[in-house]
Amino acid sequence: MNLLYTPRDIAAFLNFSNFTQSDERLVLNDIWEDNALIQSEYRKNKALFKRHVYAELSKYGGGFDIGELKMLSQGTELEFSVENETYEQAVILRNLKTIKLGLNYTDIYIHQFEIKFRNLLKAFGYKRRSAKLVENIKTTLSALELKTYSKENLLCDIANINLDDIIMIRLAFNPHS
Repeated sequence: MNLLYTPRDIAAFLNFSNFTQSDERLVLNDIWEDNALIQSEYRKNKALFKRHVYAELSKYGGGFDIGELKMLSQGTELEFSVENETYEQAVILRNLKTIKLGLNYTDIYIHQFEIKFRNLLKAFGYKRRSAKLVENIKTTLSALELKTYSKENLLCDIANINLDDIIMIRLAFNPHS
């Protein structure tokens, strides 16, 4: 599983966030400064990094609806740099990377991302949960160092919650604390 941010991941996040151009530049600079999180070929060349992000960003025709989290998996061609990664896992990874970027680099989510579990599944292209889907989500959350909480601020296991429950996704380590 490729946990490093690609230009496509960052472009999707910028498109999703709908920043002003000046805020977009600031966030891009912050991401590049934390360059241990980006693919190695971009760590020494800021201009190349920005050029590739903007090239990917130019492929998006419109914004995403934050309320429904309809992003990333629809109408985009996904490229995978990790062999044996399934389409399902790639969609989950791409969506959760976007959430993590938002938690790290913006105040959009106020240090957590709230969503009805049913809508999160919908963002991954599913209406129902299966054991395999839940395991893929949990594996990706863990790899990205994200945790899920219930509305009562208790850690929750997505395998045991109702589809209509609201979950909060937070960084396992909150740099804002």
